[in-house]
Amino acid sequence: MDRRRLIKQSGAVAAGAAIATHLPNVTVAAAAQDAATLQFWDTLNAEPRLTMIEELGTTFGEANGVTVEHRGWTLEELQDTLPRSVDSNQGPAVAQVNNGENLAGPMIRGGQLVDLTPYIAEYQWDTLLPPSLAARCSFSADGTVFGEGQLWGIPSESEIVGFYYNKTVFADNGLTIPTTFAELETLLQALVDAGITPIVFGNSERWPAIHLFGEIHGTLATAEYLDGIVYRREGATFDDPTMVEAATKLVEWKDNGFLIDGFEGLTADDAAALFQTGEGALMLQGSWQAPAVKTDLAENAGFFLMPPVEAGGKVLNVGGVAIPYSITTNAADPDLAAAFINNLVSQEAFDAWIEAGGLPAGVITPDKIVADTVDGDLYTAWNTALESDSLGHYLDWAAPGFYDELTGQLQNLLGGQMQPAEFATALQTFYASTFTV
Repeated sequence: MDRRRLIKQSGAVAAGAAIATHLPNVTVAAAAQDAATLQFWDTLNAEPRLTMIEELGTTFGEANGVTVEHRGWTLEELQDTLPRSVDSNQGPAVAQVNNGENLAGPMIRGGQLVDLTPYIAEYQWDTLLPPSLAARCSFSADGTVFGEGQLWGIPSESEIVGFYYNKTVFADNGLTIPTTFAELETLLQALVDAGITPIVFGNSERWPAIHLFGEIHGTLATAEYLDGIVYRREGATFDDPTMVEAATKLVEWKDNGFLIDGFEGLTADDAAALFQTGEGALMLQGSWQAPAVKTDLAENAGFFLMPPVEAGGKVLNVGGVAIPYSITTNAADPDLAAAFINNLVSQEAFDAWIEAGGLPAGVITPDKIVADTVDGDLYTAWNTALESDSLGHYLDWAAPGFYDELTGQLQNLLGGQMQPAEFATALQTFYASTFTV
């Protein structure tokens, strides 16, 4: 099949980072109103992705006789700054706009984004995303219904969360990749018994707990349930047995010593640095971490997805496709902006993502997969998840302000300030209060 028919979507937290409520001293670039200049903002602010995306911009600019200016922000900065910048006519023509009620819904309702419908036929964007994943980039025209209606963004990357593992630690301790959740827990306990940190994990920024909880919950939930929660369908509730069971298991993992000591004081970058220098056996993290893991651990690193409860079963893995690129109402030439977005999902861009060690938005062909490498493992796992339709959601998409609520309650849960049933009830109380947007 043509690659365009296989491109998939996610949405998420490119590193799952926080939504800032106030960022003083952020300098906004000059207004993107000059037709000879196209500004685009995103979360690509570190190598190798930074150079890759800027090279794509330069090539596009040269081919179209315009100057392309890129700014890479942290996700917190981008989410706080972008709406205010567009309001003041100082925003970019193109920007990554986080899915759901994180940012897309509020910006659509505020009249700050351009509906991509006029460009779908021209660029065959209707073949980019299968319906279940295109829904994650879709909202109704008035921005009140997530998961259906018009297309408001196009992603260029995929994302999936799973376990990076240290092959030397596994070999030295006679461990193999688990095929069931029970086997995973047996492996984690064996590591504890051997005095080895099972999972290197840092949660001082709070967002990594969304992934850890989401992966455990993904072994229990159905696609219908997760879609209901995230797309805010009638009857959906967080006060659900699967939520309580996943919360109970998360606490059990902490109490059993499966998480590194002091995880509360470690950032995600701290945890990654520890793992990539040989600490511990596993790190639960997204596909965006693969280039750094490959650089530091080389042939010692591998990757596998969360195993199912029963062999051959299904897990709804956290992930899908990265934050979509949208056109803002500040764009001096929306047609040029649409052409630029199309450039970001071109074959050239796809190949550039592979070259950079990232995960582009599509099925990875066998010629791009090198066996016994961390990126080879990642690409194989990604293809498997696509084929089996095993992609879940980022739960913080579910409601305006829900990121802060979810991360705060997960912090309370891990800190012993609340019981699993109280955790689920607290989430539902907040969620229900947001149904008038």
